[in-house]
Amino acid sequence: MLHRYHSLLFRIALAISLISLLIGLGVLLPLPRSGQAQTGPENEEETEAEPPPPLVELNEDVIKRATVFIMQTYNTEGQPNISCVGSGTLVSADGLILTNAHNALPSEMCPADTLVIAVTVRLDEPPIPTYTAEIVDASRGLDLAILRINGHLDGRGIEPGSLQLPFVELGDSEAVALDDTITIIGYPNIGNDPVSVERGTVSGFTAEARTGDRAWIRTSATIPGTMSGSGAYNRDGKLVGIPTIAPARSGGVTVDCRVIQDTNRDGRADQNDTCVPVGGFISALRPSRLARGLVRATALGIRQGEELTGSTAAATAGSPVFSRPFFSTRINEAGVPANVVSGVPGGIDSLYLFFDYDNMVDGLIYELRVTVDDVPDAIYSLPPVTWSGGARGTWYIGSSGTPWRNGFYDFRLFIEGREATSARILIGGGPRDNPAFSDIIFGLLDADGNLAGTNYVLPEGSGIQARFNYRNMAPGTPWTHRWFYEGTELFRNDESWDGGDQGTRIITAQADFLPGQYRLELYIESVLSATADFVIAGGAEVASAVIFDNFRFATDVAEGAPAGTIRSEFSAGTERLYTFFDWRLLAPGTTWTRRWLVDGDVLFEVTGPWDAGPDGQNYFVSLDSLGTLPDGTYGLEISIANVVLHSVTAKVGLGQLPVEAFASAAGAQMVGRITDADTGQGIPGAMFIVLDAEYSIEDFTWTQAQVLGVSLADSQGYFQIPALLPRGTLDEPILYSVLARAEGYLPLSADGIIVVDQTKSPVEINVELSRN
Repeated sequence: MLHRYHSLLFRIALAISLISLLIGLGVLLPLPRSGQAQTGPENEEETEAEPPPPLVELNEDVIKRATVFIMQTYNTEGQPNISCVGSGTLVSADGLILTNAHNALPSEMCPADTLVIAVTVRLDEPPIPTYTAEIVDASRGLDLAILRINGHLDGRGIEPGSLQLPFVELGDSEAVALDDTITIIGYPNIGNDPVSVERGTVSGFTAEARTGDRAWIRTSATIPGTMSGSGAYNRDGKLVGIPTIAPARSGGVTVDCRVIQDTNRDGRADQNDTCVPVGGFISALRPSRLARGLVRATALGIRQGEELTGSTAAATAGSPVFSRPFFSTRINEAGVPANVVSGVPGGIDSLYLFFDYDNMVDGLIYELRVTVDDVPDAIYSLPPVTWSGGARGTWYIGSSGTPWRNGFYDFRLFIEGREATSARILIGGGPRDNPAFSDIIFGLLDADGNLAGTNYVLPEGSGIQARFNYRNMAPGTPWTHRWFYEGTELFRNDESWDGGDQGTRIITAQADFLPGQYRLELYIESVLSATADFVIAGGAEVASAVIFDNFRFATDVAEGAPAGTIRSEFSAGTERLYTFFDWRLLAPGTTWTRRWLVDGDVLFEVTGPWDAGPDGQNYFVSLDSLGTLPDGTYGLEISIANVVLHSVTAKVGLGQLPVEAFASAAGAQMVGRITDADTGQGIPGAMFIVLDAEYSIEDFTWTQAQVLGVSLADSQGYFQIPALLPRGTLDEPILYSVLARAEGYLPLSADGIIVVDQTKSPVEINVELSRN
């Protein structure tokens, strides 16, 4: 089988030669090529009588052509070597690609100096290496990245905005429901098979800390590992998920790593050569909502700018660990477990596994394996994926809205293939009337003795109150509350229960509560029954913590202070935007989140440890642009412990994004066949060109700016223009001009092809060419 993989390397080298040759002959325009189209209907009336397709069949060819094969490559002695492979999807006509971060970012496993992009020219053939790409933005934790096509394989650059490639639109992943049918389109092997289609249903959703109950969409589809980074589509042909799996490891060693080339140049491809890691079958999809900010920011030319950084936060040291696993059946809005359970009655539809972690790094591979009555269960497991929680804290995985069947569940967590911790729970045999604590919330007592300012971020002080619910408690029952500061026990009280059977209770902890991370654990007869973390930071103001204040927007920074224009409204053409603020009583290492938005939609979200001192002025974060920031209302949100503490906005220009800021993939597809007028046979390699609506055939001077799309006919003469044709209206129709040419034939052209809202897609154009 190795010769098949060597052929891929050969195609990379061959593609470079062919591009140069075609340019020299004046045949190849610097535009993408397209190939075989599906044969159009011969009888329009019959087609209209057919029922609508059950999935995305009308758009499937477009989606296939928008799907790319990504190769991370490096050169050895002038020869290309493939280190890692995956799939990706074009999300803009000018060459933006959405994929997994592990498909693009160089790593120890995937050394790379060049990203090679292979595209489908003919739907029934393997992809052809055509372009190079650069990484625009990436999130190792979410395992998502945006690439931009920036050149041809022969080294020629591509001007931004000059490409007209087929692309897809992101759909609403929040609208995806259980048992929905989805279609996955990607490359099923290491570049030696055509783009492939897999279909399945949504089997559930997996929750994760910070990303909520829909951190993952689960599917019954059988998806090969090389489709990681591709697209999953709803019935409307919109991308709603990104199939994601990192190469599985066992004991730190990659499980499936294939030798496909002679990397050490000893004349043999064997175990002494570098292998290409491949993930196992994929059952988890990252929802498109988690990619929308990356795509949106890249399309707008916005990027995260500089920010103030310090060096006071503790550095990660030691081996990564998971510890203190426990189960909960409910989570509140702050991501805090409402209870702790060791067994639950049958019929539950939500369960979460919580655990502490330390010394983790975003991008590490972790995995959850679940067995039910000793039988592996993929529904509740999480395949190998990348870590996104930062260095230390508390995490959870689970699901809600999906019934959990009865049985003994064993949960085993792995880090880089090594088992880290485990926990067991019985579903179906759990007692219903055991004594229990739940729903811990923290606050300060007001003048009337009531709990005020209840949340999980409290100001510095000497007394903290915790309120919790209790049920099925009997007088004299032993119970304990333990308080911790930065992982070390601060104090504990062992008591006998003196309250009623059920209700609400408030307990007070008297201590010098310095800024930092705290935890309360409640035990009943030495068994953990409830727990919650909270943060002490800032000074008190009406029972609330004031940590950040004095927010200011500016266009520049000078000597660590706001400079340039300082206001909240800025003129159009502003290149960058800084937000400055002061802070107090914030312990270094405290986890905080900053979130940039434009017109209310999230662009960037960064969570990490506070790395400046406990008090100070003029901390700043910023947005930058590739040119100028688009008109819009820009917002910054700051949160700690999932509690939004501050939200500020500034306007640029009109304060609203222009309507045309984002392209739509909704348009008319143009397909057809070019045949010999005498024989009726298809003409392979014939060129079909669609001009931009502004130009007629008479205007055409063979410049790239005049061309909307171009396609080379396949071996049967079929073509398909990759770019969709924008539609006009009946009152203002859009007219297109087309040209067909082939070597040895007279060219043929036409003006005035009308495309409006009512035009049926695909638009079929069949052309007969006569020989010279």
